[in-house]
Amino acid sequence: MKVLIFGLGMHGGGYSAASYFLDHGDEVRITDLKGACDLGSEMEALTLRGALCISGTHRSEDFLWADIVVKNPAIPPNHPMLAHARMVVNDFAWLFSSPWCEQVKIIGITGTKGKTTTSAAVAHVLTHAGYEAMQCGNMGISAFTVLREWERRHEQGRRLPDFLVVEFSSWQIRDSVQALHGQLPIMEVCALTNFYPDHLNSYQSIEQYLEDKLELFTPSIHMAVVPDVMMKRIQKQTKLDRRHIRGIDRSCPKELEQQPHLQSAYAILLALGLKYKSILKALESFQGVPHRIEQVGSLGSILFVNDSAATIPEAVHFSYAKFRSMAVHLICGGTDKNLKADAMLEEVKHATSISLLDGSFTQNKLLPLLKQHDIPYRGPFKSMGDALQASYDAAQAKQHDLPDLPQAILLSPGSASFELFANEFDRGNQFKNLVGLLLEA
Repeated sequence: MKVLIFGLGMHGGGYSAASYFLDHGDEVRITDLKGACDLGSEMEALTLRGALCISGTHRSEDFLWADIVVKNPAIPPNHPMLAHARMVVNDFAWLFSSPWCEQVKIIGITGTKGKTTTSAAVAHVLTHAGYEAMQCGNMGISAFTVLREWERRHEQGRRLPDFLVVEFSSWQIRDSVQALHGQLPIMEVCALTNFYPDHLNSYQSIEQYLEDKLELFTPSIHMAVVPDVMMKRIQKQTKLDRRHIRGIDRSCPKELEQQPHLQSAYAILLALGLKYKSILKALESFQGVPHRIEQVGSLGSILFVNDSAATIPEAVHFSYAKFRSMAVHLICGGTDKNLKADAMLEEVKHATSISLLDGSFTQNKLLPLLKQHDIPYRGPFKSMGDALQASYDAAQAKQHDLPDLPQAILLSPGSASFELFANEFDRGNQFKNLVGLLLEA
């Protein structure tokens, strides 16, 4: 079979796809507009395995050559090159076409924020309860990687996992629905963690963005877990009985009222039939995931928190809630996604200090907001080192005045990262590395 990987990408998805088909003896070509030096060792490794890598351009002849085109989710479905493709798939479509999916209970999770934390927390609790739960999806684990593992287990006579916890972005849902002609697999639980404006630099409207999210909710799912305000819409869309739709807000126990990042996971686990005491007990040992309210370390009374995955203003509000009892030194700002900054107004008003990372969101949205409300700030800075140093200086000054007051230096940008960093993970890793140097000094 002739396979074209349309967009190698920077998070391993294209590499996993190419590796999967090379493992099966297929002819593989890879096309990506980035240069070979930007794509690094992955393209070199695939070339050594026999793939033909075309960088810096897309050629119509490659699309005409291919039996199937595996599309990167960041590429829009109306890209003109796709008009030459015989068949367009993504990793989920390939996995969900496998009959082995019928042997595994699938939990589908989407939402604007909190998807990765929710997926990881659900898998953690299921493992704690004695089940095997694999993860894949938007957190960076390709469905091709999962399918290859299932194939190896089948060859070795080993059993498949009990659960597959799948994190979907809106683009992955859109591509999966299109590739499978709307025939998504039966899901044990389908969840929407929350919904806020996002990706309005890619979507024509917020409703179009929401519609892509909600395509995950088909009449074949067994249970739906959604914010309370979405329950009626989901019931109308899926025709599920109200007993099979669980509201996240009304499910929240008092023990998790101050931990909003775990409330969706708790509701999903209840829907799966786990007991509330066992869920809460297992969640006590959940350590979270990198770049999402990640506590990096502390120096005296100063706590360093990496929340680089907060790429929309609402996420700053979401994360800041955990640190309201502390003096918060907020590092924020970055690249604009056609979003308003108003959702983080309360946080910038109450922050002890603000250090700005430069970028279009900072220049066009944050600075006007700060000036309008006479909120002092430092920067904008063009490096993480300068922003962190400014926040650390402010924290040290506060520590000198009020040594017993706990403080947090919180990297929670509220925007994308691409003008100063490769991605939000690069942004978070730079923060963590610099904090590590401070802790070692």
